[in-house]
Amino acid sequence: MKYTEIAGKKVSAMSLGTVQLGLNYGIANTNGKPEEKQSFEMLQSALSNGITSLDTARAYGTSEEVLGNFFKQYKGEMPFITTKIIGIEGLPASEIEKKAFEVAETSLETLGLKKVNCIMLHRGSNLFENGDVVAKAMENLIKKGYTDTVGVSVYDAYELEKMFEYDVYTATQVPMSIFDQRLIASGMTDKLYERNITTFVRSVFLQGLFFLDPDKITDPILIEHAVPKIRLLRECAEKEGMSVAELAISYMRDVRGVTSLVLGADTPEQVKMNAGYFETKSVSENTANTIKTAFANVDIPAIMTVLSRPKK
Repeated sequence: MKYTEIAGKKVSAMSLGTVQLGLNYGIANTNGKPEEKQSFEMLQSALSNGITSLDTARAYGTSEEVLGNFFKQYKGEMPFITTKIIGIEGLPASEIEKKAFEVAETSLETLGLKKVNCIMLHRGSNLFENGDVVAKAMENLIKKGYTDTVGVSVYDAYELEKMFEYDVYTATQVPMSIFDQRLIASGMTDKLYERNITTFVRSVFLQGLFFLDPDKITDPILIEHAVPKIRLLRECAEKEGMSVAELAISYMRDVRGVTSLVLGADTPEQVKMNAGYFETKSVSENTANTIKTAFANVDIPAIMTVLSRPKK
């Protein structure tokens, strides 16, 4: 697996996303949130298979608590930890830094750590409301030793352009996948590369949508906007002699400017399998060109109206 050194630590090309450890998450997840014992096994599987980066957030239910309990009994080298600031939206400027510090301190206490490696704003919208004050608060998190780097979890190019106005942000998390290549097409991934921004990519499998049987999908929105693309995705994978997961990972892994793909999992075996996929060959030029054109106009906003529905 490829590694990138960030703030003196190795960040693996795969980061383990831990939202599944704290919430019922993912359209293809039929098992729900795992018991703590299985969560520990998943974390150990990640660390034993070369994954050196874990992604969490205050908003991920009990994810930070699970990680904190795991670290109490973990004896190995600590991985690169990313967490996120929530709850500052709508606050007057005078209260933003106090709230940011409170949230960061709660995360550190819950994780059982004195410092994490990266703290991001969970909402890109925080860039537009008292942006200068927010940036100063995030900078002070570094100065006070709470974190090595700060960044922003964003949704689109508009938020990234705003992030670029502040030099303090040297990391980001963005949604990208074979179905969602808007940031690539807009040249934004090239800008991230040129600015040396650490770029974590989430939603590589669109919350597991890629693995659903298109013949069993009943939601009318997904039937219209996702089913034909899932069929085409399967055809591309078969043509390359890859699984859908291998194709999705290989294609996104090789995008210039991408540091690490944030992948969740439901079982320890799935964590190990995902890590192994990072040794997959690169997608052929012919198939890469097919992917670039055939998936250029997927209606991601429509699909997300389904994926963002609360899990029952």
